[in-house]
Amino acid sequence: MRLRSDPPEIDLNQYGSSTISPHSAGHLVALRTKAEAQVVVEVTHAHVVQVAQKAANTLLRAIDDAFPQPTNTTVTLQHLRRFAKTTSLPIPTRRRLECSLNQESLTDPSADHEADPDMHGSTDCAGTAFSSEASSLYLLICAATTMSREQALELLISTLPRGSGSSHSIYTIPVPAQAPTSQEQAVQWSLDYWPTVYKKHNPYGPHPSIVSRAAEALRPLAADWMGLAKKVGLEASESSIGERIGAVIVDPSMDGAPVAVVAAGDARWEEMASRLQQNNGNVMAHAVMRAIGMVARKRRYLPGVQEKDLRNAFLDYPTGLTERTVFSQGIVEAGGYLCTELEIFVTHEPCVMCSMAILHSRFSKVVFTTRMPRTGGLTAETRPGLGYGLWWLPELNWKLLAWQWVDEELQDDKLPTMDIQA
Repeated sequence: MRLRSDPPEIDLNQYGSSTISPHSAGHLVALRTKAEAQVVVEVTHAHVVQVAQKAANTLLRAIDDAFPQPTNTTVTLQHLRRFAKTTSLPIPTRRRLECSLNQESLTDPSADHEADPDMHGSTDCAGTAFSSEASSLYLLICAATTMSREQALELLISTLPRGSGSSHSIYTIPVPAQAPTSQEQAVQWSLDYWPTVYKKHNPYGPHPSIVSRAAEALRPLAADWMGLAKKVGLEASESSIGERIGAVIVDPSMDGAPVAVVAAGDARWEEMASRLQQNNGNVMAHAVMRAIGMVARKRRYLPGVQEKDLRNAFLDYPTGLTERTVFSQGIVEAGGYLCTELEIFVTHEPCVMCSMAILHSRFSKVVFTTRMPRTGGLTAETRPGLGYGLWWLPELNWKLLAWQWVDEELQDDKLPTMDIQA
């Protein structure tokens, strides 16, 4: 997957798009995968102890020596910070520790902590709070499944004798078992459980560094390409051949500069005797389907290849002024209908059919502006949404990167009804 950097300024007037406002303010929001949308916080339990700062490293070395080689079944909790000051402990955890001290008892790791009222909300525990001295820390010893409380206490006593200034009470608290998939998630877990670190790793989707580099490459011209897509969608709507939906396919590296290969507006009502006869119109003439068909048609215009058919049910030929202007400029490398390394910008989230067409065509990236929760096939959320998340599924033989372009100057392009298949 090639990434571009520092693309030149693009004059959209060459596409007959002088009415487009260039470089409108906006930002890209990476879509979540289906696995990300479905994941819930898996909670395990860990032992912690209050330890004097001067003794913290001694105890930490003893713990690491006790577990030199983590196994596949060991819960390592490497996404959690080992030490936490009292002031940096999340409020639910502080209340739990206060409660344990006041009751002079330890939390049983086999108990059902999900129903524990001390985790979220007020606590009935009263009395003196636990020590908040600046000279003490809380140390995350290990997962409760790795070592029992009795073993942890034995290790603690043998390493730090009484009188060392450290507590000999082991507390068991709930903590996230898996690493966070985003910085936002790490921040939330740090507020709910224990200080958590985001290590820029995502087991449920593309690596965050790949997503961020690709977004940086897309960002400079995303508003321009989306403006072009909106223009062809508007032309289709004004000519009454389709809904106000448009798509633009871009070659990011043609002659060293990004180039619009084709642009297509929706044409589902073209040549329809009456919209009432077929409520959905010609589904083969959705903007995405037409744009993909135009790529194949444009490739057939290469030297030595004869054009055999002009019109078909897919309407994969340019109609409006902007469509014809974009189609007539430049060439596209041979490759049939496959759009490997190409990028597609769509005004509205593609329907399930068009989303699958984008996958089958092997696009590298897809960007849309308006979410279509009732009909869209790319977003993975189910409240609202269909939850397909087709852009990144392990059971499919192709994956691509996907974003929503949030225009900060214009409102989303609302269609007459959000039930429309885009």
